Amino acid sequence: MIGFRSMLNGMNGMFSAHRFAPDAMAPTSELLKVVAVLCQASQGKVPLLNALRETARAIDAEVVAISRVDLQGNQNSAKVLSYDANHKTPDSFSGFDFCIAPAICGDNMSRAKLGSAWFGKLDDLSEYEHLSEFYEFRRFYESVSILLERQNGVADFLELHFNHPISSALVDILSVLGPVLSDCWKKRSLGRFSEAKLKNTRRKLIKKEPKSILSMDNPCQLSRSEYRVCLLLARGLNNNALLSELSISISTLRTHLRNIYVKTETSSQAELIHDLLTPMVKRQSPTASSKNVA
Repeated sequence: MIGFRSMLNGMNGMFSAHRFAPDAMAPTSELLKVVAVLCQASQGKVPLLNALRETARAIDAEVVAISRVDLQGNQNSAKVLSYDANHKTPDSFSGFDFCIAPAICGDNMSRAKLGSAWFGKLDDLSEYEHLSEFYEFRRFYESVSILLERQNGVADFLELHFNHPISSALVDILSVLGPVLSDCWKKRSLGRFSEAKLKNTRRKLIKKEPKSILSMDNPCQLSRSEYRVCLLLARGLNNNALLSELSISISTLRTHLRNIYVKTETSSQAELIHDLLTPMVKRQSPTASSKNVA
C-alpha cells in the first residue's frame, strides 16, 4: 500500500529539484491533488471514474481517460474509460472512446519509457481520418498521453485532452509527474480498470443499445431529411459539404440539427458524430471474464 504522506514529500522534493518557469507554481497544488486522487483510485479508495473527473477539474481538461491499447492487435482500437466535461448528463460520464496514443507514439508504443509524456495536436492525426475529424469537431487543441504501464502485450495510458493551449509550466510538471503516476498505477489493486470499465459498459448498454441512430427501423423517428443529414455526417462530410450535397440553406441545416439533437438525446454536433461513428456495444454477461484483469 502506498504511503501518501511519503509520496507527497517525495514529490515536493522532485519539484524543488526541478526549475520551472515562473508561472509553474500556480498549478503545482492542483497537480498534487491529481496525483493523490489517482493513487487513491488505484488502491480502490476512490472510484476510478471519480478520479478522472477530479483530474479534469483540477487541470481544466475537457476529457480525461484511461486507455488500454493492445500492442499485439489493432492498436487503433482501444478500451477507454473516460470523463467528458462536455457530456451533459446527470453524472457527466460518457462513452468517449477516443485514444490518441497510437497516433502520437507511433512505433515507440512498444519501447517508450514508463511514465513518459507524449504531446500531440490535430496535425499528428492526419493518417487517422475519423479520429482527426472527431478531434476537430470537439475543438481540441492539444492532448497528452502518459504511459502508465506496459505488460503482457498491453499498454495503459492516462490521456488528457484540452481545448486550449497547454502552458509550458504544465508541460514541465506533467513530464515530471509521469513516473510518479506510472508507479502508482503499477501498484494498483487488481481489477481497478476492468471493474470500472464494466460498470461504465453496463450504463452504456442501458442508454445506447436500443438506439442505433442509422438502423433501418429508425428508432429515433428521424424525418427523411434528418436521416440524410445523419448519414452524410457519418460519412465524414462537414457542414459546407452538407449544404452543397443537400442543396439547403444554413438556417435549414441548423433546424435539422436542432431536431436531430432532441430526437437522438445528444447536445452537440460533436456528440452526435461520436454516436454515429461509435459501433453499438455488444451485450455481454456481467460475469464475462476479461482477457486482462488489471
